[in-house]
Formats: sequence, C-alpha cells, structure tokens
Amino acid sequence: MPLRFDSPGQRYDSSPALRYDSAGPVPAVTLVRNRTMTRFKLELKQKTVAEKIALGANHITSMTGNAAYPQPTRVPTDAQFQAAQDDLVAADAAADVAETVWKQKVQDRKAKEEAWDTVCTARANNCEAVTPNDLVALASTGFPLRTAPEPVGTLPAPGDLRATSSDMEGQIDLRCNAVKGASSYEWECRLHDGNPPWSSLKTSTTVRISATGLTPGLVYAFRVRAIGSAGPGAWSDEATERAP
Repeated sequence: MPLRFDSPGQRYDSSPALRYDSAGPVPAVTLVRNRTMTRFKLELKQKTVAEKIALGANHITSMTGNAAYPQPTRVPTDAQFQAAQDDLVAADAAADVAETVWKQKVQDRKAKEEAWDTVCTARANNCEAVTPNDLVALASTGFPLRTAPEPVGTLPAPGDLRATSSDMEGQIDLRCNAVKGASSYEWECRLHDGNPPWSSLKTSTTVRISATGLTPGLVYAFRVRAIGSAGPGAWSDEATERAP
C-alpha cells in the first residue's frame, strides 16, 4: 500500500530509488517517486511550520488504530513518521527560543547605542567648550570636524525655461529649473517682435510664476536669472508664447 505524499501527481512506494532517513536509530526505508497522487492536497510549500506540525499531529492521531492501513504496510513506518514529527517540533521550539533571545539582544544593543550617543555627544561638547576655536586641538580628539562652507559664487543661468499659454485671458505661465544657491529669481519680458528693451516682470522665490495683464494675440519673450549671495547670475535662454 503506497503512501501518497506532497504535490498532486506524486506518491512514494517501496521500489528502489530514493533513500529515506538513512541515518538514525530506525532502519532505512527505500522509496521511489511515482506521478500518480491525485486525491490528497497537501500543498506543503504553502504551509508554515506550525501548520505542518498540526497536520502531522492530526495524521498521527488519525492513523492510530486505522484498520484501512495496517501498521506493517505503512511507509514510512509509524516510528519514522513520529521521529520526523518530533524533530520538527523540537527544531521549531528551538527557533522560537533563539528568536526571542535575538530580539532581546537587539533591544539591548539599541539601548546601549543610545547611551553611547549621549556620552559621545557630551564628550564632543566638552572638548569644543575647552578649545572652541583651536582647530588643531579639536582635530586631535579623533572626532570629525565640519568643513567650512564654500562660497557659491556666480550662479549659472536657470535651465529649461518654459512659457505656456493659460486658460485665463492675457496670462502666460512660466517655469524653469531651480538653481542651487539661489535665494530668488528675477523675471523679465518684452514683445517678441521688434526687439524692444526688456522690462521687469517680477522677482520671486519660486521657479513658477504667471505673467498677467498681457495683450491677447501678441507674442511675448521671457527670460529669468537666479540671485544668490554673490548677486545675480546669468540670464536664461528666451522662451516665447502668444498671449491668449
């Protein structure tokens, strides 16, 4: 009588092929895999260890005194199945203990790390209080020093200036890429035809603005530049759009 095992289309019988439990106190049983199991739906790969333990316990209980499967015909034997069940139960319990210990160790490490951060910060504050401006002495402590900020210098021209016609009459929406180190942006516009002088549109702290009060139907040109600690940077390329 074969023992149906694992996935659909497979069973194990006593034909020579795959050895089972060749080490241990119980005699080894030789098994072979045949693709004929269709009734059982074990789905072992989808089960947790706890679910497998429960399944094994239920099978052991169900097979006790089960006349449909006489003990001499059972493969693996009751002893081998019970040994595998006991081994899994013991391993699962050991893993639970180890996980509990690991969690405690992690919590302990976190507490020790927070205490270390406190004393390290206090020691750094003490060293800086003793020699606040002596960089040589401060460097000798083994603590890293902050680098002095470098001047930004002249800012580059904002990139990707775009002018887009708005749904509002006489309004064109403008945007450009942000410039690192910029504190504000200066926007200018002029009529596109005839090359008239530029006129100031507005100064903003954002890279998006709307030009309003434009004459519908006329084409306007726009440009923008970033302003930083060193003053204004270069002007962007022009962007043109017809006012709605």
